[in-house]
Amino acid sequence: MHGAITGDKGVFMTSAARAHLLATTLLMGATTFATPALAQVQGNNSGIRAGGATATQSITPDMTSYITGESTTTVRTSLAQARAVLNGDFGFASPFASDSIGFAAGAEYRKYRASQRSDTLAQTAGELGGAGGAAPNIDGGYEVSEGFGELIAPLVQDRPFFQSLTLEAGIRYSHYKVFAANSPSYNTTTYKGGGSWEPVTGLKVRGSYQRAVRAPTISELFSPVNTGLTNLATDRCAGAAPVNDANLRAVCLAQGAPASTIGLIAVPTAGQANITSGGNLDLRPEKSDSYTLGLVIQPQQIIPGLSINVDYYNIKIKGAISQFAPGDIISNCFDTITAASATSPACLAISRNPVTGGLDGDPATTRGLLAAISNLGTVKTDGIDLAINYRTPLTQGVKLGLSFQGNWSNSATFQAAPGLINRECIGYYSVNCGGAASAAAGGSGSIQPEFTWNTRATFTFVDNIDVSVLWRHIDNVQQEPDDVVNGNGAAFSGTLTGGALAGQTADFTRIPSYDYIDLSTRIGIAENFDLTVTVQNLFDKQPPLVGSTVGSTSFNSGNTYPSTYDALGRRFAIGANLHF
Repeated sequence: MHGAITGDKGVFMTSAARAHLLATTLLMGATTFATPALAQVQGNNSGIRAGGATATQSITPDMTSYITGESTTTVRTSLAQARAVLNGDFGFASPFASDSIGFAAGAEYRKYRASQRSDTLAQTAGELGGAGGAAPNIDGGYEVSEGFGELIAPLVQDRPFFQSLTLEAGIRYSHYKVFAANSPSYNTTTYKGGGSWEPVTGLKVRGSYQRAVRAPTISELFSPVNTGLTNLATDRCAGAAPVNDANLRAVCLAQGAPASTIGLIAVPTAGQANITSGGNLDLRPEKSDSYTLGLVIQPQQIIPGLSINVDYYNIKIKGAISQFAPGDIISNCFDTITAASATSPACLAISRNPVTGGLDGDPATTRGLLAAISNLGTVKTDGIDLAINYRTPLTQGVKLGLSFQGNWSNSATFQAAPGLINRECIGYYSVNCGGAASAAAGGSGSIQPEFTWNTRATFTFVDNIDVSVLWRHIDNVQQEPDDVVNGNGAAFSGTLTGGALAGQTADFTRIPSYDYIDLSTRIGIAENFDLTVTVQNLFDKQPPLVGSTVGSTSFNSGNTYPSTYDALGRRFAIGANLHF
């Protein structure tokens, strides 16, 4: 619903909207190995072992049916939303400007609900081979009521050295209510301020400050405690180390290792240790302070068609909703072992297998590393974004368009709690970086290189044929130094043995710079009909291999980082657009 009110003092626009969105996702695994059944086939049954049974034939369909099972998980999300806005201008202006001071004010209500329903097979830890942990049922939600206001004030316009000088400000008040016992609730106030100065046409300086918040997600609030897997190739209690160190021995025993296993504890099987985490209804929104300073250059009188935008950003998140990275949990206990370590909370956050003394095993009895979620984290990042666009005619009927979108990241640090390592993750990957740190900063868990850029060249012929080439660049990265010391140790580097890659050399400690080329063509078949052909990863560049232990399983999948590097290879797409 929209409306307008015009008066002697200004023009006011009104709008109101209401929406309800529902999404359902069905996840099915029809060929998942049922671990207990597979264990029987492997000979973990005492009767099989006593009889000395050996395989006499290849696997049959009946055997396949016995060791596999179908598992289903259903995820539902819903959002109900109502919003009303009044915007316009006050009908008066600065004595040095012609445009009136504008405003916007409004209110908004949102209600979020989400649920995950898993079948018995998926809910039972250890039942699904390769799943890494159970998929528990989740059900929860929250609602938020907000009021906001914004101002934009042109202070000076069309004056010498002041083509424009504009200030902006805004404020938003939010009230959150969580759908849980005792109805936890909290309030937040966010605000922003900024301005721009255009001394001459084509040159603008801009800057801003913003206080923002991120409320905890339904998963972060309501997920039940669950034990899964993380990558960890070393264990301070493994081998002979605790035999000759009384303080270390006491720590291993306090964490649940039987005395009979001291000196015999093995490193985690397949480089994977148990890790236990869950939601926290005591979470509160994290707060961020962001500063930006930028320059916009559009020298149309000198170089028509050129536009340059460069912006410096500095962001700090306080009370970040985060979990300890595996390296934090290990180093917090084992960096300095004393006589008091056996009773310290840092060391008791690790729970060992009551049979083997290791960090892996049955999730029902082996908690492994405890990665509680809290508001103790701090995230800082700063860098520069650069965007350059240029468009010019080359000949009659042929135009060239060039664009560059690049980022330089100076720093990205993550501290899971006060007193822990302030972890730098720019240019590094590990079980701690390219996973926990990136996700804590609100990212996807991707690796964070120092430099990334996309450069595109587009040729347009007689306005109905476009040929575009895109160059995507990812800077080189290497294994995080702290991961070598407090996590997995140095990743593999040498000659591979066994398998299809036997005899080839590999270095999992670093990934060189990566470049991809994409090609696309648009052809205007008719006035209202376009055909588009796209080739991604034109030269079929294969993803880098880093092994399966340098990074958490959630992000380091298939021996690479598919959220950063193209794991699909060359692929083609054809599309058609019909305009009415």
